Amino acid sequence: MKPRHIALIFILSLLVSFLTSFYVTSHHHEADAVHETTYERVLRTGVIRCGYALYEPLLTKSPNTGELHGVFYDLVNDVGQELNLKIEWTTEVGYGEIEEGFQANKYDAFCNGVIPTPERAKFSLVTIPVFYGGLLAWVRADDHRFDESLEHLNAPDITLVVRDGDVNASVAQKSFPQAKTISSPQMADFTQMLVDVQTGKADAAFFEKSFGDQFLAKNPGSIRSPAPNKPVSVYPVGLMLPKGEAQFKNMIDATLSKLILNGAIKNLIDKNAGPHYSYWPVSQPYEIQQH
Repeated sequence: MKPRHIALIFILSLLVSFLTSFYVTSHHHEADAVHETTYERVLRTGVIRCGYALYEPLLTKSPNTGELHGVFYDLVNDVGQELNLKIEWTTEVGYGEIEEGFQANKYDAFCNGVIPTPERAKFSLVTIPVFYGGLLAWVRADDHRFDESLEHLNAPDITLVVRDGDVNASVAQKSFPQAKTISSPQMADFTQMLVDVQTGKADAAFFEKSFGDQFLAKNPGSIRSPAPNKPVSVYPVGLMLPKGEAQFKNMIDATLSKLILNGAIKNLIDKNAGPHYSYWPVSQPYEIQQH
């Protein structure tokens, strides 16, 4: 073989090797970008993008200014301050559509309270409990069929109004399976569900004491709770995060733990909701002995 042919083969081999190395390296960079975790993106950008749903007094919006406020508005902003991260309230979403927003990369966290139901646990992570809440049964003011026992709600001639994907739908299905249900879409106003009870379209609905009290303030004598001291469900409330984001969850959990231990979350509940609301702070995991 002539020397110039050998030289040509050598040059071509070097060119192929270079192009192969460039292709592999560039695709590794692309793969790294594609597989950037939420935790990595948040630290890189310095921003936590929040999806949210309105639910008074946990999170409300001023009709005049559009400004958000409430327990979780203050809480999540405190989390951002502790972590030196900016909080952006980017997307309003229904409770039954949270996972779709994570998949579409619309936000990094759902920044209002969620209940870690088994259905949600399949497709997402939920932080440690921020506090505990409870649902009461609400019926028409003149309806006394359930005063003796809420078990009377579990009958084929009873109609319960629930909202798709919400905890009240789970309570109806698990605790009162014989009753019929009327389902409202995720973005439906909670008020309409209690109107359905008030007008007799439904026999009962399940809501926190806070929401029932707000409805009664505008509609005196319309509804009542037959068992005000007996919640049909008590549940932990936390923030919802994308599935597989254990490091991100660990960061948020550690920050929430600090806010629980220093009493900040209890103060936020008292400030935004008041003691008559059915939200109970997490008990301190220790007791200081007095000597």
